[in-house]
Amino acid sequence: MEQEYVQNAESELSIKEQLRLFAFDIDAPATPRLIERVSKELSTKERLGILLDGELNFHGENSRYASHDLHAFAAKFPPQLPRAFIRGLTKPNDIILDPMMGSGTTIVESHIEGRIGIGLDIDPLALQLSTVKITPLDIERLQKAGAYVVDRAAKILEFEDEVIEKYLDSQMDESTKEFINYWFLPSTQKELTSLYRAIQEVKDSTIKRFLELTFSSIIITKSGGVTRARDLAHSRPHLDKLKNPKNAIEQFAYKLRRNISSISELNRTHFISNTIGGDAKYMPIASESVDLIVTSPPYANAIDYMRAHKFFLVWSGNKVKDLAELRSKYIGSEKVGTLQPQYLGDHSEKIIQLLADRDKKKAMILRKYLGEMKSVISEMHRVLRKDSAAIIVIGTSTMRDLDIETHLCLADIAQIVGFELVRISKRILDRNKRMMPARFGKKKESIIEQRIHEEYVIGLIKN
Repeated sequence: MEQEYVQNAESELSIKEQLRLFAFDIDAPATPRLIERVSKELSTKERLGILLDGELNFHGENSRYASHDLHAFAAKFPPQLPRAFIRGLTKPNDIILDPMMGSGTTIVESHIEGRIGIGLDIDPLALQLSTVKITPLDIERLQKAGAYVVDRAAKILEFEDEVIEKYLDSQMDESTKEFINYWFLPSTQKELTSLYRAIQEVKDSTIKRFLELTFSSIIITKSGGVTRARDLAHSRPHLDKLKNPKNAIEQFAYKLRRNISSISELNRTHFISNTIGGDAKYMPIASESVDLIVTSPPYANAIDYMRAHKFFLVWSGNKVKDLAELRSKYIGSEKVGTLQPQYLGDHSEKIIQLLADRDKKKAMILRKYLGEMKSVISEMHRVLRKDSAAIIVIGTSTMRDLDIETHLCLADIAQIVGFELVRISKRILDRNKRMMPARFGKKKESIIEQRIHEEYVIGLIKN
């Protein structure tokens, strides 16, 4: 059937139409013969242009397959987006990089398509999530370990109440305790402590990581959850004093069954992967070793991922003050420090000046962000092979009612460091799936909501 499909496709469709078909349709087989023909007849630049002209919205598509739905994560793009570029621009065993991998969507899609995925991120939860999503597991052993944790947690909760109190006191400093007491009911604190202590008794480190991630997923969730916060998955928590949090052990057992089902599907694929805890501005990757980059950087006035992620990270021994210090190192943070003078492109310099006329501090924050992104894009150019593509998915930002047009700023910067700009395409966001910050009550749309209805796909080539 596959050979018949290829023959019919070659006789009835142009080579450009075939490229669109197997890049955007998951059911269309990307056969070696077809990939070879597309690569031979179309240059990388031509293929990139065709893909950028394609349907990039992906509304109504299923994004919950494989391990993509293990854990909520703000602002992740649909898996169909990186998959289209992976299919259309690379071949099996090529190396795909996402230097700001977030939830690991690009890396998972690389594995599914038989490529080698490499991901970097400085955020601890992003690193753990992406690592778990690409780690093959013995499902039977995972099920047994999960059942043990649920049973053991229930016994700890029932019989070791004093031990729980001592554990909470010994593991957390005063500021972390204040955070825990504000967001978690005393009963929930005990349930979560019982769960986390039971998980630490699991000896297999890969299974333990999976169970810890499942533990995190009942805290950081789009709705419900075990905290007193609303909409924690969108990274903008609001205290709800009337909320009745769900039983943590019951929620863990429920989410564990779902997560095991998800990872079981992914385990049928071939895994070659690596995730690295590191800064995208200084990539520990050899020059000219990467065949494709697909990434989605933080926005200029970035979503504060740590504001939500610390709800889990405090349970794994991290102190609130240490997490705040780590947050200051993220791209887009508002801790400016000393800025090195550098040229960021005509458009960027114009926008920075316009913003400075309204708010000098915000202008400094924007200059810092664009300077950091220049370092990242320079590193992307260094590690990418010649005649290979880089895809940057970014939304615009609004600061002091000024549209920053971030995509134009980054396109300028990319050309300064040596990339050729092929095209910038616009995609309309499916807000239910992009998981952006939400609004409550009757207030008007916030600035962050006003700007997050569309984003841009920047297509670059390294000549």
